[in-house]
Amino acid sequence: MIPILFSESSNTFTSNGIGRLSDVISCEVTEERNGQYELQMTYPSTGAHFDDIKLRAIIVAKPSAGTNNQPFRIYNISKPINGKVTINAQHISYDLSKNVSMPFSVTASSSACNQSLQGLLSNAVEACPFTFSTDVTTVASYNQKAPASIRQRLGGVEGSILDQFHGEYEFDVYDVKFWKDRGQTKNIPLRYGKNITDIKQEEEISNTITGIVPFWMDNEGNNLVTLPEKVVYSPNASAYPQKLTVPMDFSSDYENQPTEAQLRTHAQAYVNQSGIGVPKVSIDVSFVNLADTEEYKDLIALQNVNLCDTIPVQFEPLGISTTAKIVKTEYDVLSEKYKKVTVGSLRSNLATAITDQNNAIVTQTNAKFSKVPDQIDNATAWLTSSGGYVVAVKNQDGSWKELLFLDDDDIDTAVNVLRINENGIGFSSNGVDGPYTQAWTLDGRLVIGGTNVPSITVYDDNDNIIFEASADAMVWNAQNSSMDEYGTITCDEAILSNAHITNGMITMIGTNSWLTLDDGAIYGGAGTVAGQNETSIEFDTAIDNQYGSIRTISNWLLIDSNYIGINDGKGQNLFYFGLSGDVVTLFEPHTSTLQYMTDFQIDFNTQTATWTNVTIDVVQNITWGTTRFRKGLITGH
Repeated sequence: MIPILFSESSNTFTSNGIGRLSDVISCEVTEERNGQYELQMTYPSTGAHFDDIKLRAIIVAKPSAGTNNQPFRIYNISKPINGKVTINAQHISYDLSKNVSMPFSVTASSSACNQSLQGLLSNAVEACPFTFSTDVTTVASYNQKAPASIRQRLGGVEGSILDQFHGEYEFDVYDVKFWKDRGQTKNIPLRYGKNITDIKQEEEISNTITGIVPFWMDNEGNNLVTLPEKVVYSPNASAYPQKLTVPMDFSSDYENQPTEAQLRTHAQAYVNQSGIGVPKVSIDVSFVNLADTEEYKDLIALQNVNLCDTIPVQFEPLGISTTAKIVKTEYDVLSEKYKKVTVGSLRSNLATAITDQNNAIVTQTNAKFSKVPDQIDNATAWLTSSGGYVVAVKNQDGSWKELLFLDDDDIDTAVNVLRINENGIGFSSNGVDGPYTQAWTLDGRLVIGGTNVPSITVYDDNDNIIFEASADAMVWNAQNSSMDEYGTITCDEAILSNAHITNGMITMIGTNSWLTLDDGAIYGGAGTVAGQNETSIEFDTAIDNQYGSIRTISNWLLIDSNYIGINDGKGQNLFYFGLSGDVVTLFEPHTSTLQYMTDFQIDFNTQTATWTNVTIDVVQNITWGTTRFRKGLITGH
């Protein structure tokens, strides 16, 4: 196909627009699964419509086999070199990066994904020509707390549509489709070792984990359970010239110490389900390099695949079969053929190949923090295993603009990127255009994310952890406070919202009242200052040098195992009675009666009962001294 040029303001692309770029020298479209979607074209400065090729103009081209023509907006035009320019353009869907969606949230349900996509459109601050659709029914919530670009919220940041619901994007002009599975399963086998070999795949094979050493350990590190045979191997382990094993901590999977048999069964199930012993697929199939080889006829069928299709992959030398997705395509627009397809996973350096497999397949995350030396060793391993390239990006006047550290000598094909410029430093595993999931920017923001569990560790000169945080837990150790991995906080003093906690005492201030809990007592009252209009309840109070009492104040209500009484708080008993030294006092004169029953007998043979009723009129204070009412009941009227 010959690419067609349209003006910046065009929004329909069924005509010849400004015109066909008939003098095009080369034109390629690269698309990655949930990632890059760009066009690169080489064009002569003397070619047709060259003067109309401007920034933000649109080039329409065929991006891959069996798909519709797609519009790409120009974002870079190089200076002419030997009469030719390089033009870079992004799919029109990148326009969503320049439209902001305001905050909103969606509760978890099977329709939440579609509601969230429609919410991005309904909360957009600018007119939006795009439509969103999905077949994803994952039950999850969506919560956007701040304004953000719509494309960023589609994917690339924590809490995005992609992050919450998981799926595969397809961009078709102004239609954004979020599929549970975008591609199809196609029976087009890729026979590794017969019709293709790849240095990256050789690295993946040589670093394939073939077995695990399972263990359980208690929280104190005093009790350990391992297997007598030590290793649980993959059924494919014998196919490899060298066995690679890694430790596997199953401690968090058990509440109590497991038996050896339980640990063995659990480990074997994990090996069978996790794909241990099966190489991670990462194969670049370059049709340009194979065009004149005998093997090409076995690969020609791959010209009929599309991005996200699943195909069988056979590792014939190992006798192992698996499946893998098409995750990247590079399409020659002019010849309408693929130049290259990537099967399995995007290109990664050696450190990523080893570490990702160990982490993704073997490591289980739990609340136990690794020791600081382990963190240092991990960082050292990453930094010392790096190869890569350094590219200085310069301004038009030749001054340095930024530095790029890449895993490839080609900026356009590099996947793992460290970028340093005047705005900060960032790390991307999705190419130079990002997203940069880990970054430290000039505005003081530190972003830590990525496929591994993000974590921050701060330690002192003696390797003591001062602060450590991850998605699983947070700990800190300071002079006046600390928190362990189980969430237990120890501190000299803590102030919560409207509550003050210090030295075992909790004080809460409400709108019209206050309450204090302190050392076996509850104090409270009307008012907004502690101590105002105070009343209280004291538990386990010592009365007459005996404990086990409850006392309320302002006038005291005394309750213990011997009697119940009311006191005026100044030592004067108003009323009390009990088992020993019983006294009943009516402090204020008034007309009343006291009635009690005495001398009662119960005969279970005749099923009869007798007693004597005594009623006393009370005009003045009446006191019984040490009378013991061991039989009967006394009530006041």
